[in-house]
Amino acid sequence: MNSGNFLQGLDWVSTLIGLLSIWNLGTFLHVLTVLPKRRKALLSEFIAQKDPSIWEEKLSAALFPIETKLSWIKHLASIATMLGLLGTVLGISEAFSSLQAAGTVSLDAFAGGIKLALLTTILGLSVAIPSLFAYQFLKHRVLDLEREALSWLKIPPAGSI
Repeated sequence: MNSGNFLQGLDWVSTLIGLLSIWNLGTFLHVLTVLPKRRKALLSEFIAQKDPSIWEEKLSAALFPIETKLSWIKHLASIATMLGLLGTVLGISEAFSSLQAAGTVSLDAFAGGIKLALLTTILGLSVAIPSLFAYQFLKHRVLDLEREALSWLKIPPAGSI
């Protein structure tokens, strides 16, 4: 079985990593734009509410969809890392297959697979690292919103009195 054709098309790993980066960016932008809107909606709901004893439940229900989308950023970062590792393993496997097919130790035969291995590692990490930073940034924004909304019980916001 000639695995060269399959591994030459190893672009599928890079393509998956690229798709993950687009998905992560879209999720990041969605959560980033939804947070101010959710704050306004929460403030309006807090001002209109009649029973402050259920505010924590309402707040949790309002933030749950955002937190769910936010967790996707972290999971996709992990998947990008694993795809980078998969590309590394497949690239090194391709390098050794090329050496075996050449029948001699040659840098030229080895270089293509190693290049592929390094490229997918770089791609995976270049998606995973910013994704984790984005996750932490948004996670703290959501926590800040939650703290602020809970503080409205003790110190009502201006305009709610």
